[in-house]
Amino acid sequence: MNQSKKHKIALGTATILSAALLAINVKADTTATSGADTSTATSQTISGTNATDTTVSQTNPSTDNSTAQSDEATPSTETGSETGSSTPSVSNNASSTSTTTVSKPKPTTPVKPKPVITTKKVLLPKSTTVQASASTTTTIQPSVPTSTVVPVTPTAPAAPVVSANDATVAANDGKVVYAGPTLKKITAVSTLEKIDNTSPANFIKSIAPSVQIVAGKNNLYASIIIAQAILESGYGQSKICTTDFNIFNITGAYLGNSVSFQTLEYDASGTPYYTTQSFRVYSNYNQSLNDYINLMIKGTTWNKDIYAGAWKTNAKTYQDAAQALQGVFATDPTYAQKLISIIQQYHLEQYDNVDASTEVVGDKIPASPVLSARDTDLQFPTYNGVEYPGSSSYAFGNCTQYVYNRIMQLGGYVGQQMGNGGEWGINGAKQGYFTTSVPTVGYAVSFPPGVAGSSPIYGHVAFVEKVYSDGSILVSEMNVKGLNVVSYRHISAGVAALATYIQPK
Repeated sequence: MNQSKKHKIALGTATILSAALLAINVKADTTATSGADTSTATSQTISGTNATDTTVSQTNPSTDNSTAQSDEATPSTETGSETGSSTPSVSNNASSTSTTTVSKPKPTTPVKPKPVITTKKVLLPKSTTVQASASTTTTIQPSVPTSTVVPVTPTAPAAPVVSANDATVAANDGKVVYAGPTLKKITAVSTLEKIDNTSPANFIKSIAPSVQIVAGKNNLYASIIIAQAILESGYGQSKICTTDFNIFNITGAYLGNSVSFQTLEYDASGTPYYTTQSFRVYSNYNQSLNDYINLMIKGTTWNKDIYAGAWKTNAKTYQDAAQALQGVFATDPTYAQKLISIIQQYHLEQYDNVDASTEVVGDKIPASPVLSARDTDLQFPTYNGVEYPGSSSYAFGNCTQYVYNRIMQLGGYVGQQMGNGGEWGINGAKQGYFTTSVPTVGYAVSFPPGVAGSSPIYGHVAFVEKVYSDGSILVSEMNVKGLNVVSYRHISAGVAALATYIQPK
């Protein structure tokens, strides 16, 4: 570990001995600011790897009570698996019960509380230009549902707290420093489920389209990210990439899962040394890409702006961005120059032409079958609070049960085995549902763990009420402001680009 950074946890890039020779050494944060996992971990040895002392850690779920009305609101009471039975006891919040007295003693029957709807749909006038909202750190304690619902007066969304990324834009008078060409429109692509590591050209071709959109929408250089993927994974051929889907050699654990490898690092004087580190294990390549993007825009637990120098709002060129990561993201003293050389060799700067203003258009994206439920103002009716048949397959008062009931209310259908909120995109595709990365009204939207302030264990799912011209979305959701509480939130275009959208049937 770099001795000049004693307080820095190993973060990101590190050369794994079984990887290709191009792999280099990077330090990666073990915890994103979306929420820390403080629960106890247990270890289980796995076989079939060339690494020394390889283990997989399973981490217990933790409670995250961070909530808000903008991008970073965290579902506050999802303390257990969202796919459990529908009972008021699934979270730490106690549900109330009602007792009826009759002439003969009878067991009391629990009465499920009706959902509290905190706001009406927040739809802006047609002439209003919607700007992507930013993250917030407002903390709201989970509400305890009661059998009597007290009407709540609708209020406008609270003014969002500007995130570090958006604050930099404001400091530059709203202008991005990057001065290169920008596309007006780009065709959406599928999520990154597979990579082709048969040749350098095929590897770049397989990952570049996905990186191009999510990087550009999140104020990052796609060229830098593609170059890092090449260095870290040896064009996708490293063992940790092919086996554990970890493209960028990010250290730590993901959903409690990690694997240990011996790596080569450099100290402050540039002297190499070997150490053993834990690296994140993912279920697919898209998780790896989204987790990396989330890390770059949120920073570390001790410095949310640690990678700000590589943002397009601060780096005029990819060369500037590479230099900004030197000694910050990597211990390799030649890290920046390696990135620049790879970008120039493969002309990766061609993928830097997407930003927040670029419209992502879908290719033959089918309309949601629930659109007919909208009124003449193109607004969906208010949630009716009905628990439809099959809703008990999801945990009571959680986001998954709400989206299931919301779609059923509007005349659509979604299965009972979609899993936790962050799994709806993956499981939906496996079950034959149409999925896309393009924000689409009337679709369910699944956020990976840690994205949009979601649980770092379960992720989150919501319902898309409206899509704005800038790519941002308005969602309705449950368990962000408390168990069994429905609320509305504006999600910025950058965060929306990291989600998967599922068409109801």
